Amino acid sequence: MITPEDIIAQARTWLGTPYHHQARLKGVGCDCLGLVVGVADELALTHKDGSLLSSFDQTNYSHQPDGAYLLQMMASVLDEIPKEDARPGDVAVFDIEGNPQHVAILTEYIEGLGMIHCYAPSRKVVEHRLDQKWQNKIVKVFRWQP
Repeated sequence: MITPEDIIAQARTWLGTPYHHQARLKGVGCDCLGLVVGVADELALTHKDGSLLSSFDQTNYSHQPDGAYLLQMMASVLDEIPKEDARPGDVAVFDIEGNPQHVAILTEYIEGLGMIHCYAPSRKVVEHRLDQKWQNKIVKVFRWQP
């Protein structure tokens, strides 16, 4: 069984991967969703129906994706949990400019939660503390299905 620690360890192997919209290649390029899809694929994580989570991937979204559709797709492949129950290994969806359009994998970090995400302004996959600014942007949190 894959643990949250396995998910975080795999996500950390993506640190430094350059930002590239709609890409999913560790060390070459990815975006925030590409990171999550890539980690799921590398760990062969499956949906409750047994299919690989990465088989649900779509790359036909714009730089300003449809937030409602993103949330719908996330809920169809992962389990939504209350935000206050978020823990390392979960996937958080963040509101950016009034639209839920950014995702990150939560981590344990110095004295609290952190996040690994491919952040366009940083131009790469980064990990940092989940500070109050980022916490306030969380729209929903999802957990990988056991």
